[in-house]
Amino acid sequence: VKLATGPPAIGAVANAASNLSGAIAPGEIVVLFGSSFGPAQLTSAHAGSDGLYDAQLAGTSVQFNGISAPMIYASSTQVAAIVPYEVTGNNAQVAVTYQGQSSAPTTVAVAAAAPGLFTLGSTGQGQAAAVNQDGSINTSSAPAPVGSIISLYATGEGQTSPAGVDGKPATTPLPTPVLPVTVTIGGVTINDLQYVGGAPGEVAGLLQINVQIPAGITAGSAVPVLIRVGSATSQAGVTIAVSAN
Repeated sequence: VKLATGPPAIGAVANAASNLSGAIAPGEIVVLFGSSFGPAQLTSAHAGSDGLYDAQLAGTSVQFNGISAPMIYASSTQVAAIVPYEVTGNNAQVAVTYQGQSSAPTTVAVAAAAPGLFTLGSTGQGQAAAVNQDGSINTSSAPAPVGSIISLYATGEGQTSPAGVDGKPATTPLPTPVLPVTVTIGGVTINDLQYVGGAPGEVAGLLQINVQIPAGITAGSAVPVLIRVGSATSQAGVTIAVSAN
C-alpha cells in the first residue's frame, strides 16, 4: 500500500459510534478520516503514568480550536480522539498534526450533545454493542428478556457533572450527563433509567446507560433502540435483541 506523502489532510470528522458526520459535542469520541495522519500501522493509546490518555500518539495529535485532544488511536488514514471539554461556541476548527506537519483546519459545528450508539460491527448500524443483565453480549442468539436490564454504550452526551476531565478514565464519583437522557426501545420511551453516566474505568466520553426493557414491546431479534440527550437523538437503524420471557 502506497501511503500518501505531504501534510495531513482531513476528509471527514465523524461520531466514533454512529460513523456519521455532523455537529460535535464536548467529550465526544470522534474519528477523523483522511491522509498522512500517522504511522502505517494502527497504534492504540493507553492511559499514561499520570492515569490520563495523552494528547500525542505515535507522532500524531489532533487539535480542536487549538486545544490538543486525548488520543484513542492513530494510523495513516484514520485517527480517533476525544473532543476536549473546553471546546465552546458554535463552531470548532479541527486540525491534525503528524511529525510536525499540520493539516489545513476543518470547520465543524459544535452542539451541546451529539449522541451516537456504539454497535457490535462498529458500523453505526444494526446490532447495538449492548450487555445483557447476565453479562452476556446481546445478540439474536442471546436476547435480553423483557423486564431485564441492558447496558448500552454511547458517546456525544456533552458536558457532565462532575465536570469532565480530558482523557481521564471514569472513577467515583462517576460523571453523569448534565442534559437529560431518555432511551426509546421498540417505540416505548423510558425516562427512568437504572444508570446513566461514565463507564467505570473507561475514558471520559464513553457513556454507559443501564435501562430496563419495558413490558408491552414486540420482542424480536432487531428491536429499534434510540437515545435522546437534551434535544439531540442518536442515529436510526440500531437494534437490540429482546425475548418475550
